[in-house]
Amino acid sequence: MFDDQVPTHKIGTLAPLGVIDNGAYEFYRLWPKGCMSVIIPVGLTEFSATDVERAFAPLDGYLDQLMQRGVEIVIQNGVPLPILIGVDAHDRMIAHMAKYTGLPATSTVLAVAKSAAEIGIKKIAVANKWTDAMNASLSQFFAREGVTVCGIANKSIAPKDFMKIEDETHMRLAWELGKRAADEHPDCDGVYLGGGSWLCEPVANRLEQAIGKPVICNETARVRHVMQILKDWKPREGFGRIFSTP
Repeated sequence: MFDDQVPTHKIGTLAPLGVIDNGAYEFYRLWPKGCMSVIIPVGLTEFSATDVERAFAPLDGYLDQLMQRGVEIVIQNGVPLPILIGVDAHDRMIAHMAKYTGLPATSTVLAVAKSAAEIGIKKIAVANKWTDAMNASLSQFFAREGVTVCGIANKSIAPKDFMKIEDETHMRLAWELGKRAADEHPDCDGVYLGGGSWLCEPVANRLEQAIGKPVICNETARVRHVMQILKDWKPREGFGRIFSTP
């Protein structure tokens, strides 16, 4: 009776921050019609391994709640959490999520690194609000996909501070850092605009047109990666090379 109204895919998401706004806005702008985001915020308050441990202490309880809602995949959302704990700890967490739920499990950082490699990026310049140490860890995730981080344009800002930045100001910051990354590292094959607290996709799309190279952001990478896992990926025009590449 209502078959054409129910979600075609329910995407279970563990969101990093306590307030969810831009993530939901970009999800329903970018994901295919019929996809539903099922979100649990874990409430990261600072960029530290200790706070990641605190935020994910109730992990199994989060997963139970997502399974109760009938999700078909679980995603650890946000890049800061895995780059704070490192590759090995991240991999153990994703493996546990998959084993505990019996569902496919992945993360934003996997989506970003794998998508960069799939669209032909070998050397990537990154722009974000993370520390130098976090970016060193991020480089390791890219490296195992065969992608080298050739340069970084960053302005380190704590979560409690960047959550107060107005959208327009935040988007301008994303543009400035992304443009700087591309300009200072002309040998790059593409740019990664990292972070989900700013409205990133419109900036990434415009920056890609300006520099003539692919620009990846978290949400576009997640769409590509997750829909591939669910065997329902269909390339689309209008959202940059990450969406148009088969």
